[in-house]
Amino acid sequence: MRNLYKLIGLFCLVGVMNSCEDYLDKPQDSNLTINEVFKNFDSSQGFVEEMYAMIVDYSLAFYANYPYYGEDSVGVETWIFDYSSDEGRYWDWQGNTFNYFSGGTNTSSGIPFDRSSLWPSSWAGIRKANIVIANAEDLMVDANEQEIDAILGQAYFFRAFFHHEIMKFWGPMPYIDRVLEDDWRIERPSEWAETALKIDEDFDKAIALLPEDWDDASWGPGVQTAGTNLFRITKGAALALKGKNLLFAASPLMQGSNDTYGYNEELCKLAADAFAELIKIPRYRLQGWEDYEDVFYDPSGLYPDSTEYVFGQAGSVGWFGGYLADSWQLGALNGANGINSPTHNYIHNYFGMKDGLSCDASPIYDPNDPWVNRDPRFYKWVVVDGDQLIDNLGAATGEDEVNRYAEFYDGGAHRHPGKSNGTRTGYVGKKWYPQGYNKYDNQSVFSWRLHVRLTDVYLMYAEAAVMGYGIDGKPAGFNLSALDAINAIRERAVPDGSLNVSAVNLTSPNVFMDEIRRERAVELSWENHRWMDIRRWKVGTDMKYRLKTGIRFDRNSSGKPINLVEEVIRTKVFDEKHYWLPLPQNDTELYPGYPQNPGW
Repeated sequence: MRNLYKLIGLFCLVGVMNSCEDYLDKPQDSNLTINEVFKNFDSSQGFVEEMYAMIVDYSLAFYANYPYYGEDSVGVETWIFDYSSDEGRYWDWQGNTFNYFSGGTNTSSGIPFDRSSLWPSSWAGIRKANIVIANAEDLMVDANEQEIDAILGQAYFFRAFFHHEIMKFWGPMPYIDRVLEDDWRIERPSEWAETALKIDEDFDKAIALLPEDWDDASWGPGVQTAGTNLFRITKGAALALKGKNLLFAASPLMQGSNDTYGYNEELCKLAADAFAELIKIPRYRLQGWEDYEDVFYDPSGLYPDSTEYVFGQAGSVGWFGGYLADSWQLGALNGANGINSPTHNYIHNYFGMKDGLSCDASPIYDPNDPWVNRDPRFYKWVVVDGDQLIDNLGAATGEDEVNRYAEFYDGGAHRHPGKSNGTRTGYVGKKWYPQGYNKYDNQSVFSWRLHVRLTDVYLMYAEAAVMGYGIDGKPAGFNLSALDAINAIRERAVPDGSLNVSAVNLTSPNVFMDEIRRERAVELSWENHRWMDIRRWKVGTDMKYRLKTGIRFDRNSSGKPINLVEEVIRTKVFDEKHYWLPLPQNDTELYPGYPQNPGW
Protein backbone atom coordinates (compact mmCIF):
# COMPACT_ATOMS: atom_id res chain seq x y z
CA MET A 1 0.00 0.00 0.00
CA ARG A 2 1.21 3.50 -0.74
CA ASN A 3 1.89 5.56 2.35
CA LEU A 4 0.36 8.97 3.02
CA TYR A 5 3.47 11.01 2.45
CA LYS A 6 4.01 9.40 -0.89
CA LEU A 7 0.54 10.53 -1.83
CA ILE A 8 1.28 14.04 -0.62
CA GLY A 9 4.72 14.05 -2.16
CA LEU A 10 3.27 13.45 -5.61
CA PHE A 11 1.46 16.77 -5.40
CA CYS A 12 2.37 18.14 -8.74
CA LEU A 13 1.58 16.97 -12.19
CA VAL A 14 4.25 14.47 -13.12
CA GLY A 15 6.54 15.95 -15.75
CA VAL A 16 4.26 18.75 -16.91
CA MET A 17 4.63 20.72 -13.74
CA ASN A 18 8.27 19.94 -13.06
CA SER A 19 8.69 23.48 -11.72
CA CYS A 20 7.03 22.10 -8.59
CA GLU A 21 9.90 19.73 -7.96
CA ASP A 22 10.84 21.41 -4.68
CA TYR A 23 7.53 20.14 -3.33
CA LEU A 24 8.49 16.57 -4.10
CA ASP A 25 11.32 16.57 -1.57
CA LYS A 26 9.11 15.40 1.31
CA PRO A 27 9.84 12.75 3.90
CA GLN A 28 8.33 9.42 2.93
CA ASP A 29 8.61 7.56 6.22
CA SER A 30 4.97 7.59 7.31
CA ASN A 31 3.35 4.19 7.80
CA LEU A 32 -0.22 5.40 7.25
CA THR A 33 -1.98 3.54 4.48
CA ILE A 34 -4.60 5.09 2.24
CA ASN A 35 -7.27 2.98 3.98
CA GLU A 36 -6.27 4.47 7.31
CA VAL A 37 -6.30 8.00 5.92
CA PHE A 38 -9.87 7.67 4.70
CA LYS A 39 -11.29 5.27 7.28
CA ASN A 40 -13.53 7.90 8.96
CA PHE A 41 -14.50 11.55 8.87
CA ASP A 42 -11.84 12.80 11.28
CA SER A 43 -8.89 11.33 9.43
CA SER A 44 -10.34 12.21 6.01
CA GLN A 45 -10.95 15.80 7.10
CA GLY A 46 -7.34 15.95 8.27
CA PHE A 47 -6.27 15.15 4.72
CA VAL A 48 -8.72 17.73 3.30
CA GLU A 49 -7.55 20.42 5.74
CA GLU A 50 -4.25 20.72 3.90
CA MET A 51 -6.10 22.09 0.88
CA TYR A 52 -7.28 25.04 2.94
CA ALA A 53 -3.63 25.88 3.58
CA MET A 54 -3.03 25.86 -0.19
CA ILE A 55 -5.39 28.79 -0.77
CA VAL A 56 -3.19 31.74 -1.66
CA ASP A 57 -3.65 34.86 0.44
CA TYR A 58 -3.37 37.75 -2.02
CA SER A 59 -2.75 40.25 0.75
CA LEU A 60 0.56 38.64 1.65
CA ALA A 61 3.44 38.10 -0.72
CA PHE A 62 5.32 36.40 2.08
CA TYR A 63 6.54 39.26 4.26
CA ALA A 64 6.14 41.97 1.63
CA ASN A 65 2.71 43.39 0.86
CA TYR A 66 2.96 44.57 -2.72
CA PRO A 67 0.35 42.60 -4.65
CA TYR A 68 -1.21 45.59 -6.47
CA TYR A 69 -0.42 44.96 -10.11
CA GLY A 70 -2.98 47.34 -11.64
CA GLU A 71 -2.91 51.12 -11.99
CA ASP A 72 -4.49 51.60 -8.55
CA SER A 73 -1.32 52.17 -6.52
CA VAL A 74 2.38 52.82 -6.83
CA GLY A 75 5.20 51.51 -4.67
CA VAL A 76 8.96 51.74 -4.58
CA GLU A 77 11.28 50.85 -7.46
CA THR A 78 12.80 47.64 -6.22
CA TRP A 79 13.02 43.88 -6.77
CA ILE A 80 9.45 42.97 -5.87
CA PHE A 81 7.05 41.80 -8.59
CA ASP A 82 4.89 44.90 -8.26
CA TYR A 83 7.67 46.86 -9.94
CA SER A 84 8.49 44.02 -12.35
CA SER A 85 4.87 43.99 -13.53
CA ASP A 86 4.95 47.75 -14.14
CA GLU A 87 8.00 47.20 -16.33
CA GLY A 88 6.39 44.27 -18.15
CA ARG A 89 8.94 41.76 -16.82
CA TYR A 90 6.45 38.99 -16.23
CA TRP A 91 9.09 36.26 -16.27
CA ASP A 92 10.01 37.53 -12.82
CA TRP A 93 7.00 35.74 -11.35
CA GLN A 94 9.26 32.69 -11.08
CA GLY A 95 12.03 34.53 -9.28
CA ASN A 96 12.75 35.66 -5.76
CA THR A 97 10.53 38.71 -6.11
CA PHE A 98 8.09 38.25 -3.22
CA ASN A 99 4.96 37.62 -5.19
CA TYR A 100 2.02 35.31 -4.62
CA PHE A 101 2.68 33.29 -7.78
CA SER A 102 5.87 31.51 -6.73
CA GLY A 103 6.79 33.26 -3.48
CA GLY A 104 10.21 34.19 -2.24
CA THR A 105 12.70 33.47 0.47
CA ASN A 106 14.71 35.38 3.03
CA THR A 107 16.34 32.82 5.28
CA SER A 108 18.28 35.42 7.25
CA SER A 109 15.20 37.23 8.49
CA GLY A 110 13.87 34.55 10.80
CA ILE A 111 10.42 34.97 9.24
CA PRO A 112 8.52 31.70 8.74
CA PHE A 113 7.97 31.50 4.99
CA ASP A 114 5.21 28.95 5.01
CA ARG A 115 2.73 30.79 2.81
CA SER A 116 1.21 29.06 -0.17
CA SER A 117 2.21 30.17 -3.66
CA LEU A 118 -0.29 30.05 -6.46
CA TRP A 119 1.46 27.98 -9.13
CA PRO A 120 2.83 25.06 -7.06
CA SER A 121 0.10 25.11 -4.41
CA SER A 122 -2.78 25.04 -6.89
CA TRP A 123 -1.39 22.06 -8.79
CA ALA A 124 -0.73 20.33 -5.48
CA GLY A 125 -4.29 21.08 -4.38
CA ILE A 126 -5.73 19.60 -7.57
CA ARG A 127 -3.86 16.36 -6.99
CA LYS A 128 -4.98 16.17 -3.36
CA ALA A 129 -8.59 16.81 -4.39
CA ASN A 130 -8.39 14.01 -6.94
CA ILE A 131 -7.00 11.62 -4.33
CA VAL A 132 -9.96 12.42 -2.09
CA ILE A 133 -12.53 12.03 -4.86
CA ALA A 134 -11.02 8.74 -6.01
CA ASN A 135 -11.00 7.16 -2.55
CA ALA A 136 -13.28 8.77 0.01
CA GLU A 137 -16.62 7.25 -0.90
CA ASP A 138 -15.31 3.68 -1.04
CA LEU A 139 -12.90 3.82 1.90
CA MET A 140 -14.82 5.88 4.49
CA VAL A 141 -16.32 2.75 6.06
CA ASP A 142 -16.69 4.34 9.50
CA ALA A 143 -18.52 7.44 8.28
CA ASN A 144 -22.16 8.28 7.66
CA GLU A 145 -23.55 9.75 4.44
CA GLN A 146 -23.45 13.33 5.70
CA GLU A 147 -19.78 13.02 6.61
CA ILE A 148 -18.93 11.54 3.21
CA ASP A 149 -20.84 14.40 1.56
CA ALA A 150 -18.79 16.91 3.56
CA ILE A 151 -15.49 15.40 2.43
CA LEU A 152 -16.50 15.07 -1.22
CA GLY A 153 -18.15 18.50 -1.31
CA GLN A 154 -14.94 20.17 -0.19
CA ALA A 155 -12.85 18.11 -2.62
CA TYR A 156 -15.04 18.99 -5.62
CA PHE A 157 -14.90 22.65 -4.61
CA PHE A 158 -11.13 22.67 -4.31
CA ARG A 159 -10.57 20.80 -7.58
CA ALA A 160 -12.65 23.44 -9.36
CA PHE A 161 -11.22 26.37 -7.39
CA PHE A 162 -7.56 25.55 -7.98
CA HIS A 163 -8.11 25.15 -11.73
CA HIS A 164 -9.87 28.52 -11.74
CA GLU A 165 -6.99 30.14 -9.83
CA ILE A 166 -4.38 28.92 -12.32
CA MET A 167 -6.43 29.94 -15.34
CA LYS A 168 -6.90 33.49 -14.04
CA PHE A 169 -3.24 34.18 -14.65
CA TRP A 170 -1.96 31.63 -17.19
CA GLY A 171 -5.00 31.13 -19.42
CA PRO A 172 -6.70 27.91 -20.59
CA MET A 173 -5.48 24.75 -18.92
CA PRO A 174 -6.42 21.06 -19.19
CA TYR A 175 -8.88 19.92 -16.55
CA ILE A 176 -7.23 17.27 -14.39
CA ASP A 177 -10.05 15.08 -13.09
CA ARG A 178 -8.07 12.01 -12.02
CA VAL A 179 -4.93 11.11 -10.11
CA LEU A 180 -2.27 11.22 -12.81
CA GLU A 181 0.35 8.50 -12.99
CA ASP A 182 1.76 7.82 -16.45
CA ASP A 183 -1.04 9.56 -18.36
CA TRP A 184 0.03 13.15 -17.76
CA ARG A 185 0.62 14.30 -21.36
CA ILE A 186 -2.67 16.17 -21.71
CA GLU A 187 -3.17 18.76 -24.43
CA ARG A 188 -3.81 22.30 -23.41
CA PRO A 189 -7.21 23.51 -24.73
CA SER A 190 -7.35 26.66 -26.82
CA GLU A 191 -10.68 27.83 -25.41
CA TRP A 192 -11.13 29.04 -21.84
CA ALA A 193 -14.76 27.87 -21.79
CA GLU A 194 -13.80 24.24 -22.42
CA THR A 195 -12.24 23.94 -18.98
CA ALA A 196 -14.52 26.52 -17.37
CA LEU A 197 -17.56 24.34 -18.07
CA LYS A 198 -15.84 21.37 -16.40
CA ILE A 199 -15.04 23.61 -13.45
CA ASP A 200 -18.71 24.55 -13.36
CA GLU A 201 -19.75 20.89 -13.11
CA ASP A 202 -17.56 20.43 -10.04
CA PHE A 203 -18.92 23.54 -8.39
CA ASP A 204 -22.42 22.16 -8.96
CA LYS A 205 -21.43 18.94 -7.20
CA ALA A 206 -20.03 20.94 -4.30
CA ILE A 207 -23.20 23.05 -4.07
CA ALA A 208 -25.33 19.91 -3.83
CA LEU A 209 -23.17 18.37 -1.08
CA LEU A 210 -22.22 21.29 1.18
CA PRO A 211 -24.29 23.10 3.84
CA GLU A 212 -25.14 26.78 3.99
CA ASP A 213 -23.62 26.88 7.47
CA TRP A 214 -21.37 24.28 9.12
CA ASP A 215 -22.64 25.46 12.51
CA ASP A 216 -26.17 24.35 11.61
CA ALA A 217 -27.13 21.84 14.33
CA SER A 218 -28.51 19.47 11.72
CA TRP A 219 -25.18 19.39 9.89
CA GLY A 220 -23.40 16.66 11.80
CA PRO A 221 -19.84 17.10 10.47
CA GLY A 222 -19.65 20.64 11.87
CA VAL A 223 -20.75 19.83 15.41
CA GLN A 224 -17.30 19.01 16.78
CA THR A 225 -15.90 22.34 15.62
CA ALA A 226 -19.01 24.47 16.23
CA GLY A 227 -18.20 28.16 16.51
CA THR A 228 -14.94 27.84 14.59
CA ASN A 229 -16.31 26.92 11.18
CA LEU A 230 -16.16 30.34 9.55
CA PHE A 231 -13.51 29.41 7.00
CA ARG A 232 -15.04 26.08 6.02
CA ILE A 233 -16.24 25.78 2.43
CA THR A 234 -20.02 26.26 2.22
CA LYS A 235 -22.75 26.18 -0.37
CA GLY A 236 -22.49 29.97 -0.56
CA ALA A 237 -18.76 29.85 -1.31
CA ALA A 238 -19.37 27.31 -4.06
CA LEU A 239 -22.15 29.44 -5.56
CA ALA A 240 -19.89 32.51 -5.48
CA LEU A 241 -17.04 30.75 -7.26
CA LYS A 242 -19.45 29.10 -9.71
CA GLY A 243 -20.72 32.52 -10.73
CA LYS A 244 -17.25 34.02 -10.83
CA ASN A 245 -15.92 31.22 -13.02
CA LEU A 246 -18.83 31.67 -15.46
CA LEU A 247 -18.52 35.47 -15.50
CA PHE A 248 -14.83 35.21 -16.24
CA ALA A 249 -15.54 32.69 -19.00
CA ALA A 250 -18.06 35.17 -20.44
CA SER A 251 -15.64 38.12 -20.30
CA PRO A 252 -14.06 39.71 -23.40
CA LEU A 253 -10.51 38.37 -22.89
CA MET A 254 -11.70 34.80 -22.40
CA GLN A 255 -14.04 35.14 -25.36
CA GLY A 256 -11.12 36.20 -27.55
CA SER A 257 -12.84 39.52 -28.23
CA ASN A 258 -11.17 42.89 -28.79
CA ASP A 259 -14.45 44.55 -27.86
CA THR A 260 -14.43 45.51 -24.19
CA TYR A 261 -18.20 44.80 -24.15
CA GLY A 262 -17.85 41.50 -26.02
CA TYR A 263 -19.43 39.21 -23.42
CA ASN A 264 -21.09 35.84 -23.97
CA GLU A 265 -24.77 36.44 -23.18
CA GLU A 266 -25.67 32.87 -22.20
CA LEU A 267 -22.72 32.47 -19.85
CA CYS A 268 -23.62 35.83 -18.30
CA LYS A 269 -27.13 34.57 -17.60
CA LEU A 270 -25.78 31.43 -15.96
CA ALA A 271 -23.40 33.51 -13.85
CA ALA A 272 -26.18 35.91 -12.79
CA ASP A 273 -28.39 32.95 -11.84
CA ALA A 274 -25.66 31.56 -9.55
CA PHE A 275 -25.06 34.91 -7.86
CA ALA A 276 -28.81 35.33 -7.38
CA GLU A 277 -29.01 32.00 -5.53
CA LEU A 278 -26.23 33.14 -3.21
CA ILE A 279 -27.81 36.52 -2.50
CA LYS A 280 -31.01 34.75 -1.48
CA ILE A 281 -29.26 32.90 1.38
CA PRO A 282 -30.30 34.66 4.62
CA ARG A 283 -26.90 34.52 6.35
CA TYR A 284 -25.45 36.98 3.82
CA ARG A 285 -26.31 40.67 3.81
CA LEU A 286 -24.48 43.88 2.94
CA GLN A 287 -22.67 45.28 5.96
CA GLY A 288 -24.11 48.53 7.32
CA TRP A 289 -22.21 51.75 6.82
CA GLU A 290 -21.56 52.24 10.54
CA ASP A 291 -19.96 48.76 10.81
CA TYR A 292 -18.30 48.64 7.42
CA GLU A 293 -14.78 48.56 8.87
CA ASP A 294 -15.56 45.10 10.25
CA VAL A 295 -15.23 43.82 6.70
CA PHE A 296 -11.55 44.76 6.54
CA TYR A 297 -9.97 44.63 9.97
CA ASP A 298 -10.42 43.95 13.67
CA PRO A 299 -8.18 45.44 16.37
CA SER A 300 -8.95 42.49 18.67
CA GLY A 301 -7.44 39.91 16.35
CA LEU A 302 -10.63 37.89 15.97
CA TYR A 303 -11.65 36.32 12.71
CA PRO A 304 -13.91 38.46 10.52
CA ASP A 305 -17.52 38.05 11.57
CA SER A 306 -18.97 40.31 8.92
CA THR A 307 -22.22 39.28 7.25
CA GLU A 308 -20.39 40.03 3.98
CA TYR A 309 -17.91 37.21 4.47
CA VAL A 310 -18.34 34.51 1.80
CA PHE A 311 -14.95 32.94 1.21
CA GLY A 312 -11.43 33.71 2.34
CA GLN A 313 -8.12 32.48 3.63
CA ALA A 314 -7.83 31.65 7.32
CA GLY A 315 -4.12 32.40 7.49
CA SER A 316 -4.69 36.13 7.10
CA VAL A 317 -5.18 36.36 10.84
CA GLY A 318 -2.42 35.84 13.37
CA TRP A 319 1.31 36.34 12.92
CA PHE A 320 0.86 38.23 9.66
CA GLY A 321 -2.19 40.16 10.87
CA GLY A 322 -0.88 43.74 10.65
CA TYR A 323 1.23 43.37 7.51
CA LEU A 324 -1.56 44.31 5.12
CA ALA A 325 -2.15 47.50 7.10
CA ASP A 326 1.60 48.18 7.22
CA SER A 327 1.76 48.30 3.43
CA TRP A 328 -0.43 51.42 3.49
CA GLN A 329 0.35 53.09 6.82
CA LEU A 330 2.69 56.06 6.58
CA GLY A 331 6.26 55.10 7.34
CA ALA A 332 6.54 58.33 9.34
CA LEU A 333 4.09 56.84 11.84
CA ASN A 334 4.70 53.09 11.82
CA GLY A 335 8.26 52.76 10.68
CA ALA A 336 7.80 51.09 7.29
CA ASN A 337 10.25 52.24 4.64
CA GLY A 338 8.24 51.54 1.54
CA ILE A 339 4.49 52.04 1.43
CA ASN A 340 1.96 51.77 -1.35
CA SER A 341 0.33 55.04 -2.34
CA PRO A 342 -3.05 55.25 -4.10
CA THR A 343 -2.59 56.83 -7.51
CA HIS A 344 -4.22 60.15 -8.33
CA ASN A 345 -5.53 58.97 -11.70
CA TYR A 346 -7.30 56.03 -10.04
CA ILE A 347 -8.88 58.22 -7.38
CA HIS A 348 -9.90 60.89 -9.88
CA ASN A 349 -11.28 58.48 -12.48
CA TYR A 350 -13.33 56.33 -10.11
CA PHE A 351 -14.00 57.95 -6.74
CA GLY A 352 -16.70 60.36 -7.83
CA MET A 353 -18.88 63.02 -6.25
CA LYS A 354 -21.70 63.00 -3.74
CA ASP A 355 -24.22 63.42 -6.59
CA GLY A 356 -23.34 59.94 -7.86
CA LEU A 357 -21.46 61.16 -10.93
CA SER A 358 -17.80 60.83 -11.79
CA CYS A 359 -15.54 63.83 -11.23
CA ASP A 360 -15.39 64.60 -14.96
CA ALA A 361 -19.19 64.40 -15.35
CA SER A 362 -20.27 66.20 -12.16
CA PRO A 363 -21.10 69.93 -12.12
CA ILE A 364 -20.04 70.16 -8.45
CA TYR A 365 -16.46 69.01 -9.00
CA ASP A 366 -13.96 71.84 -8.51
CA PRO A 367 -10.49 71.02 -9.89
CA ASN A 368 -9.05 73.77 -7.71
CA ASP A 369 -10.53 72.23 -4.56
CA PRO A 370 -10.71 68.58 -5.60
CA TRP A 371 -11.41 66.92 -2.24
CA VAL A 372 -14.72 68.55 -1.37
CA ASN A 373 -18.20 67.19 -2.12
CA ARG A 374 -16.84 63.73 -2.83
CA ASP A 375 -18.56 60.35 -2.54
CA PRO A 376 -18.50 59.46 1.22
CA ARG A 377 -16.43 56.37 0.45
CA PHE A 378 -13.60 58.65 -0.60
CA TYR A 379 -13.34 60.00 2.94
CA LYS A 380 -13.76 56.56 4.47
CA TRP A 381 -10.85 54.93 2.61
CA VAL A 382 -8.48 57.73 1.54
CA VAL A 383 -6.31 60.09 3.60
CA VAL A 384 -5.79 63.53 2.04
CA ASP A 385 -3.79 66.58 3.02
CA GLY A 386 -4.89 68.06 6.35
CA ASP A 387 -6.64 64.93 7.66
CA GLN A 388 -6.07 63.94 11.28
CA LEU A 389 -3.67 61.00 11.43
CA ILE A 390 -3.81 59.90 15.07
CA ASP A 391 -6.40 59.71 17.85
CA ASN A 392 -4.35 61.00 20.76
CA LEU A 393 -3.01 64.32 19.55
CA GLY A 394 -1.27 64.90 22.86
CA ALA A 395 0.96 61.89 22.31
CA ALA A 396 2.73 63.58 19.39
CA THR A 397 4.71 66.44 20.86
CA GLY A 398 7.86 68.36 20.05
CA GLU A 399 9.33 67.33 16.72
CA ASP A 400 6.60 64.70 16.39
CA GLU A 401 3.83 67.30 16.43
CA VAL A 402 3.93 67.37 12.62
CA ASN A 403 2.52 63.84 12.64
CA ARG A 404 -0.84 64.92 14.07
CA TYR A 405 -2.23 65.96 10.69
CA ALA A 406 -1.33 64.91 7.16
CA GLU A 407 1.12 67.13 5.35
CA PHE A 408 1.04 65.90 1.75
CA TYR A 409 1.87 69.20 0.03
CA ASP A 410 5.28 69.79 -1.54
CA GLY A 411 7.78 70.03 1.31
CA GLY A 412 5.26 68.63 3.80
CA ALA A 413 6.32 66.30 6.60
CA HIS A 414 4.77 63.25 4.94
CA ARG A 415 5.59 63.86 1.28
CA HIS A 416 8.04 61.88 -0.84
CA PRO A 417 10.82 62.51 -1.82
CA GLY A 418 11.51 64.98 1.00
CA LYS A 419 10.31 62.23 3.32
CA SER A 420 11.60 58.98 1.85
CA ASN A 421 8.83 56.90 3.43
CA GLY A 422 6.07 59.42 2.76
CA THR A 423 3.31 59.39 0.18
CA ARG A 424 4.46 59.42 -3.42
CA THR A 425 1.13 60.55 -4.85
CA GLY A 426 -0.50 62.96 -2.37
CA TYR A 427 -2.74 60.25 -0.91
CA VAL A 428 -2.60 57.42 1.60
CA GLY A 429 -5.05 54.51 1.79
CA LYS A 430 -6.68 53.71 5.15
CA LYS A 431 -8.99 50.87 4.20
CA TRP A 432 -6.99 48.30 6.16
CA TYR A 433 -6.40 49.97 9.52
CA PRO A 434 -8.11 52.25 12.09
CA GLN A 435 -6.83 55.73 12.81
CA GLY A 436 -5.34 54.45 16.07
CA TYR A 437 -2.98 52.06 14.29
CA ASN A 438 0.22 54.07 14.76
CA LYS A 439 3.17 54.40 17.12
CA TYR A 440 1.44 57.07 19.22
CA ASP A 441 -1.91 55.36 19.87
CA ASN A 442 -0.25 51.93 19.72
CA GLN A 443 -3.44 50.17 18.64
CA SER A 444 -2.97 46.71 17.17
CA VAL A 445 -4.79 45.59 14.06
CA PHE A 446 -5.50 42.34 12.26
CA SER A 447 -6.46 42.96 8.66
CA TRP A 448 -7.48 40.44 6.05
CA ARG A 449 -8.19 40.10 2.38
CA LEU A 450 -11.20 38.05 1.43
CA HIS A 451 -11.34 36.14 -1.84
CA VAL A 452 -15.06 36.86 -2.10
CA ARG A 453 -17.25 39.16 -0.02
CA LEU A 454 -20.88 39.97 -0.64
CA THR A 455 -20.23 43.39 -2.17
CA ASP A 456 -18.11 41.65 -4.81
CA VAL A 457 -21.00 39.23 -5.45
CA TYR A 458 -23.42 42.15 -5.96
CA LEU A 459 -20.97 43.78 -8.37
CA MET A 460 -20.31 40.59 -10.33
CA TYR A 461 -24.06 39.95 -10.40
CA ALA A 462 -24.67 43.43 -11.85
CA GLU A 463 -21.99 42.89 -14.51
CA ALA A 464 -23.38 39.50 -15.51
CA ALA A 465 -27.03 40.56 -15.31
CA VAL A 466 -26.71 43.67 -17.45
CA MET A 467 -25.03 41.68 -20.24
CA GLY A 468 -27.33 38.70 -19.84
CA TYR A 469 -30.70 40.22 -18.94
CA GLY A 470 -30.34 43.95 -19.60
CA ILE A 471 -30.36 46.98 -17.28
CA ASP A 472 -33.68 46.16 -15.60
CA GLY A 473 -33.84 42.44 -16.37
CA LYS A 474 -33.36 39.76 -13.74
CA PRO A 475 -33.31 35.97 -13.39
CA ALA A 476 -36.65 34.20 -12.94
CA GLY A 477 -37.81 34.26 -9.34
CA PHE A 478 -35.36 36.99 -8.30
CA ASN A 479 -36.32 40.57 -7.57
CA LEU A 480 -32.97 42.36 -7.98
CA SER A 481 -31.88 43.90 -11.28
CA ALA A 482 -28.37 45.02 -12.18
CA LEU A 483 -29.42 48.61 -11.43
CA ASP A 484 -30.94 47.59 -8.09
CA ALA A 485 -27.70 45.85 -7.11
CA ILE A 486 -25.53 48.92 -7.72
CA ASN A 487 -27.96 51.22 -5.94
CA ALA A 488 -28.16 48.86 -2.96
CA ILE A 489 -24.39 49.24 -2.53
CA ARG A 490 -24.51 53.03 -2.80
CA GLU A 491 -27.53 53.46 -0.56
CA ARG A 492 -25.77 52.12 2.50
CA ALA A 493 -23.39 55.10 2.22
CA VAL A 494 -26.14 57.60 1.35
CA PRO A 495 -29.59 56.19 2.20
CA ASP A 496 -31.54 59.04 0.58
CA GLY A 497 -30.61 57.78 -2.90
CA SER A 498 -28.71 60.90 -3.99
CA LEU A 499 -25.64 58.76 -4.72
CA ASN A 500 -27.60 56.34 -6.90
CA VAL A 501 -26.87 55.74 -10.58
CA SER A 502 -27.86 58.75 -12.66
CA ALA A 503 -30.14 58.49 -15.70
CA VAL A 504 -27.26 59.69 -17.90
CA ASN A 505 -25.51 56.38 -17.19
CA LEU A 506 -28.52 54.28 -18.15
CA THR A 507 -28.85 55.07 -21.83
CA SER A 508 -27.56 51.64 -22.94
CA PRO A 509 -26.14 48.45 -21.41
CA ASN A 510 -22.64 49.45 -22.50
CA VAL A 511 -22.89 52.88 -20.90
CA PHE A 512 -24.22 51.32 -17.72
CA MET A 513 -21.41 48.74 -17.83
CA ASP A 514 -18.92 51.61 -17.63
CA GLU A 515 -20.64 52.80 -14.46
CA ILE A 516 -20.66 49.27 -13.00
CA ARG A 517 -16.93 49.09 -13.63
CA ARG A 518 -16.41 52.47 -11.98
CA GLU A 519 -18.43 51.25 -9.00
CA ARG A 520 -16.34 48.10 -8.85
CA ALA A 521 -13.15 50.20 -8.81
CA VAL A 522 -14.46 52.19 -5.83
CA GLU A 523 -15.98 49.44 -3.71
CA LEU A 524 -13.20 46.91 -4.30
CA SER A 525 -10.38 49.46 -4.28
CA TRP A 526 -7.04 47.91 -3.27
CA GLU A 527 -8.60 44.50 -2.64
CA ASN A 528 -6.53 42.88 -5.37
CA HIS A 529 -9.22 42.51 -8.02
CA ARG A 530 -8.07 45.36 -10.22
CA TRP A 531 -5.33 43.69 -12.28
CA MET A 532 -7.57 40.75 -13.08
CA ASP A 533 -10.45 43.06 -14.05
CA ILE A 534 -8.31 45.17 -16.38
CA ARG A 535 -7.11 42.03 -18.11
CA ARG A 536 -10.43 40.20 -18.46
CA TRP A 537 -12.15 43.37 -19.75
CA LYS A 538 -9.42 43.53 -22.44
CA VAL A 539 -8.51 47.16 -21.66
CA GLY A 540 -4.95 46.70 -20.40
CA THR A 541 -3.21 48.26 -23.42
CA ASP A 542 -5.24 51.49 -23.09
CA MET A 543 -3.11 54.32 -21.66
CA LYS A 544 -5.85 55.10 -19.13
CA TYR A 545 -5.02 51.84 -17.36
CA ARG A 546 -1.27 52.15 -17.66
CA LEU A 547 -0.59 55.55 -16.12
CA LYS A 548 0.26 55.97 -12.45
CA THR A 549 0.09 59.60 -11.43
CA GLY A 550 0.33 61.75 -8.33
CA ILE A 551 -0.84 65.26 -7.49
CA ARG A 552 1.62 67.98 -6.52
CA PHE A 553 0.38 71.11 -4.76
CA ASP A 554 1.15 73.86 -2.27
CA ARG A 555 -1.02 75.23 0.53
CA ASN A 556 -2.45 78.72 0.89
CA SER A 557 -2.76 80.54 4.21
CA SER A 558 -6.12 78.84 4.85
CA GLY A 559 -4.64 75.39 4.36
CA LYS A 560 -6.35 74.87 0.98
CA PRO A 561 -4.44 73.24 -1.87
CA ILE A 562 -3.16 75.59 -4.59
CA ASN A 563 -0.99 75.23 -7.68
CA LEU A 564 -2.21 71.67 -8.26
CA VAL A 565 -0.30 69.77 -10.92
CA GLU A 566 -0.75 66.14 -11.91
CA GLU A 567 2.54 64.33 -12.52
CA VAL A 568 3.23 60.96 -14.12
CA ILE A 569 5.15 58.77 -11.69
CA ARG A 570 5.24 55.64 -13.79
CA THR A 571 3.80 54.30 -17.04
CA LYS A 572 3.09 50.58 -16.99
CA VAL A 573 4.41 48.47 -19.85
CA PHE A 574 1.48 46.46 -21.15
CA ASP A 575 1.30 44.83 -24.56
CA GLU A 576 -0.93 42.06 -25.89
CA LYS A 577 1.29 39.36 -24.42
CA HIS A 578 0.81 40.77 -20.92
CA TYR A 579 -2.77 39.54 -20.70
CA TRP A 580 -1.28 36.21 -19.54
CA LEU A 581 1.76 35.29 -17.51
CA PRO A 582 4.35 33.14 -19.28
CA LEU A 583 4.40 29.44 -18.44
CA PRO A 584 7.61 27.88 -17.10
CA GLN A 585 9.64 27.32 -20.24
CA ASN A 586 10.73 23.80 -19.30
CA ASP A 587 7.10 22.72 -18.97
CA THR A 588 6.26 23.87 -22.49
CA GLU A 589 9.13 21.84 -23.99
CA LEU A 590 8.17 18.45 -22.53
CA TYR A 591 5.67 17.37 -25.18
CA PRO A 592 3.59 18.73 -28.08
CA GLY A 593 0.21 20.10 -27.10
CA TYR A 594 1.32 22.21 -24.14
CA PRO A 595 2.36 25.47 -25.86
CA GLN A 596 3.74 28.66 -24.37
CA ASN A 597 1.42 31.64 -24.06
CA PRO A 598 1.46 34.02 -27.06
CA GLY A 599 4.34 36.48 -27.16
CA TRP A 600 6.47 34.68 -24.60
